[in-house]
Amino acid sequence: MTRIYLIRHAEAEGNLYRRAQGQYNSNLTALGRRQVAALAERFRDIPLDALWSSDLYRALSTATAITKYHPQLQAFATPRLREQGLGAWEDVAWGDLARDDRQQLDGFPRTRRAGMCTAENRFASVCARMRSVLLEIAAQYPDGTVAVVSHGMAIRALLSSVLGVSSDQINRIPHGDNTAVSLLAAENGCLRVEWYNDNRHLADDTSTFARQSWWRKEKGGSQDRDNVCFDPLTLPQDTALYDHCYTSTWLASHGNLNGYAPVIYEHTAARHAQEDPSLLVKMSREGEVKGILELDPDRGEADSAGWISLIYMEPDYRRRRLGIQLLGHAVSVFRKKNRTHIRLHVSHTNQQAIGFYEYNGFLKLRSEAGVGGPLWLMDLDITPRIWTLP
Repeated sequence: MTRIYLIRHAEAEGNLYRRAQGQYNSNLTALGRRQVAALAERFRDIPLDALWSSDLYRALSTATAITKYHPQLQAFATPRLREQGLGAWEDVAWGDLARDDRQQLDGFPRTRRAGMCTAENRFASVCARMRSVLLEIAAQYPDGTVAVVSHGMAIRALLSSVLGVSSDQINRIPHGDNTAVSLLAAENGCLRVEWYNDNRHLADDTSTFARQSWWRKEKGGSQDRDNVCFDPLTLPQDTALYDHCYTSTWLASHGNLNGYAPVIYEHTAARHAQEDPSLLVKMSREGEVKGILELDPDRGEADSAGWISLIYMEPDYRRRRLGIQLLGHAVSVFRKKNRTHIRLHVSHTNQQAIGFYEYNGFLKLRSEAGVGGPLWLMDLDITPRIWTLP
């Protein structure tokens, strides 16, 4: 009998930013890096004969962490352990999918069929792929113990298949937290589930699920509670909204409106939006606009950086883990433009904003002079990569 520890990858950008990932090659988040450290500790004293992983960065980063205490192991990567491909849904906000493709999205958790033609858009094909690769891996290590890192939907499909749960009853199998561990036994060409979705190595402050509610849908929660939608903000039609958000941000940063020139900022924003509507967007929830985001593709271009000119959330929606999705939109836009960093300015006195950005992976580069006082130049590295524990 071969023992297989089947592990979901750590929190990645799509999990944090509430965007469909599929086979989009996203990075681990700052929280995901803390999760893999906890996972490495969990496996410190568990003997392992081999380590396998999906070839996507978020999975390989998770697998690589396990080698901290198992340096003799190499993580073998294969695309057969990838997440289900989601085609045109990939890197799209879940809120936009819920609004624009509600019927397909509502059926997706039950049928495992995405709302477009892909090479793999059905529950059965995901199950077959996962089952076959795990059995082949097990055959290489008879009576051994193997760790395998894969993805949430792929693991859930495999577990339901082994447990004899049909696709229309998929809700009987709960979602697994990031880095959740399941134990399978492989023998004589068959798989058996010993236990699944164990995240005991995570504290509440390192668990993704402890901060989210979408996965509680089957228990009466709402899949839309954590999601927002994005639409282009158009000028001059939305000038009043734009000025309200910019004025509020300026006052929070400087304490006064000295140096604030709305006509100049409106003109620049309108030019960027005309070049690319994704550079100036409004974020809404339940039909109400709750924030805006303005991106500048020119500033920082020489350093392969994209610039956030304005990021604003209405006060009643702050501290509800929704503003992070504005940052996710910025990452999506600038990565498509082949930028490797995102930068912005924050007032030295705005400790709440500084804490938010640092918690989510930004670093302070240097202090720079601002109109109303010194500003921190902050930087987020969005280079696609496999991350390793220090």
